[in-house]
Amino acid sequence: MSYSEDNLNEFTDRVKRLVADLPNNQFRQTPIKDILVYKGTDCTHKRPAVYEPAIIIMAQGKKRGTIGEQSFDISVGRYVSVFLPIAWEVEVLEASEEKPLIMSGFKIDLERIANILMRMDRVSSSKPDSETPPPSGVYSEPLTDPILDTLNRLLRTADNPLEREVLGESLLDELYFRLICNDHSGSLQQLLHHRGQIPQISKAIGHIHNNLDEVVSVNNLAGMVNMSPSGFRKAFRDVMHMPPLQYAKSIKLDRAQIFIRQGLNASEAGFKVGYNSPAQFSREYKRHFGFSPSETNLQHAF
Repeated sequence: MSYSEDNLNEFTDRVKRLVADLPNNQFRQTPIKDILVYKGTDCTHKRPAVYEPAIIIMAQGKKRGTIGEQSFDISVGRYVSVFLPIAWEVEVLEASEEKPLIMSGFKIDLERIANILMRMDRVSSSKPDSETPPPSGVYSEPLTDPILDTLNRLLRTADNPLEREVLGESLLDELYFRLICNDHSGSLQQLLHHRGQIPQISKAIGHIHNNLDEVVSVNNLAGMVNMSPSGFRKAFRDVMHMPPLQYAKSIKLDRAQIFIRQGLNASEAGFKVGYNSPAQFSREYKRHFGFSPSETNLQHAF
């Protein structure tokens, strides 16, 4: 164990207070910049989901994210870092009315992390060495006392606007510093130091997200980042744990679901994410989510 029970218990208690009056299965922005909390009472089977870049820390309960054959536990005592928008299947393994799943998370601010890395590099090289594993867009690590201690001091400011105003930014910097120091995979430092293949994959991912109505071509994406198609396919799978076309389809269908929840009909939503055939869109949507576009608003958002 890399942390003390007292530190973990304080974190759990503080997150519980922040979700005390939160309706089930919902997120909430806390008074602290970029810090979100969530409470859910329902166990679920695997469901497709897209997670934006964030650090996720469980206070109670358990989730699991699966991409292909690789799984990442989101459980008490660990944290999951998502550096790039990840399309995976998520299942809730432990949650109930009596003991809901409760978690905290915060959006990753790459500019803030880059500034901290620059300050670290002035003192000593913080770049990962050649022994680190291949870079990944997501990884899971055990919590440590330095991370929990900093996080708890940050969460204490939720009840004190003056402390939040005076100490909040420095505590966020300290939290990122602790996470960088605990980044044993080297993925975060490779991303920010523009090493390895993460920046190229990140550029391709950005193009997919910003051009949802376009047909996705591996050759075009590879050319955009100056890689061969075969090299791009391998690098994409290494970082994102799935092939590029499967990733693009997941992102398109996830965004289409958001459009439908916002009031668009299936044909409109499908067209906005590049489907010219309503029948094909409905087939692939149902295959992906397990229910048809017309049944979307009968399902819980996940």
